[in-house]
Amino acid sequence: MTSPIPAQLSAHLSTPELAQELRIDRSPSTLVEIDSGALEAIVDHIRRSEDFYAYKRYRWDDPKFWYPEGTPAERSQYFAVGNSINFRFWQLVGDEVVPAGGLLDGQRLTGAMYMWRCLRRCLDDRRLPIFQASFIADLTEEQFDEIFADDTGVNPLAVAKEERLANLRDLGLKLDRDWGGEFYNLVEATTGSLVEFVRLSGRFRAFDDPLLKLIMVNTILHQGSGVTEFDADPLPGIDYHLLKQLLRQGVLVPARSIAEKLEQQQLLSIDEGYELRRVALNAFIDISAETGLSGEILDNKWWWNRLKCRTDGPVCLNPQTAHECPFFGPCAQRTELGMPLEKTRYY
Repeated sequence: MTSPIPAQLSAHLSTPELAQELRIDRSPSTLVEIDSGALEAIVDHIRRSEDFYAYKRYRWDDPKFWYPEGTPAERSQYFAVGNSINFRFWQLVGDEVVPAGGLLDGQRLTGAMYMWRCLRRCLDDRRLPIFQASFIADLTEEQFDEIFADDTGVNPLAVAKEERLANLRDLGLKLDRDWGGEFYNLVEATTGSLVEFVRLSGRFRAFDDPLLKLIMVNTILHQGSGVTEFDADPLPGIDYHLLKQLLRQGVLVPARSIAEKLEQQQLLSIDEGYELRRVALNAFIDISAETGLSGEILDNKWWWNRLKCRTDGPVCLNPQTAHECPFFGPCAQRTELGMPLEKTRYY
């Protein structure tokens, strides 16, 4: 029995309609295919699950990471700064993928959670004005290292440091020059149009991905937190967590040459990485169209499931924990496919 589409998810331009407005490339790929049977199995599973339709957009209200007590303008600035460097939280050491992370006040954090926690501590400590546009426009390497150092003094975000610094400096420069120093002024200038938000955000180096990953993550955080409400359901922010799961679920079928790299944790070429992400985005647009769920809800569901569908030791490998995965059953469990690795500043 098909679950009803919640009113709050159908009130705006749908995810597929937004994709059409943004002219997302929907053409077939020679490197990656969508398995229609596997996609339909996931869609049918979602339709039969009350949990998916009862799921509310994530509020981004944990004070350790996302500054829920800030004003809309303060939170908007916080999200824009964080999302400008919200990419590539790993490095390849030999043939081993090492997550970017470390101890902060004795707690081990990795990836985006490490980054957000560092920003929150910087905000609380008032050591450096990281959310002031004029400051980040001239941010030095030493200041960057100070903000993101772990308990031992090492900066795990030194991975792709040059790219992160370039994004932050460009963000600060253009905010100061064009938007009175505040990203929230850009948000208000859109008057609720997500298409306009995409257009204006794309002028920043941090948000110029043709597949819009960081723009959509920024949209999801702005909207989920209540900072603003746009007139469209966002696209999912396609990163390696969402990619890996679609691959393991059998929805994405890569060429054998790509599959071998995924199995052996080797770097993908630029074209391979782009096509994987582009076809994954198209798969999610199809899932949204068939289930009525917004790209925001799909993004939330798949992204938080990264904690269960880990690269090493996903819960489905243990019969006692397999049921913990919300996709257990229709998932093809292609757990030999690891994290798609590409040296990029887009995800």
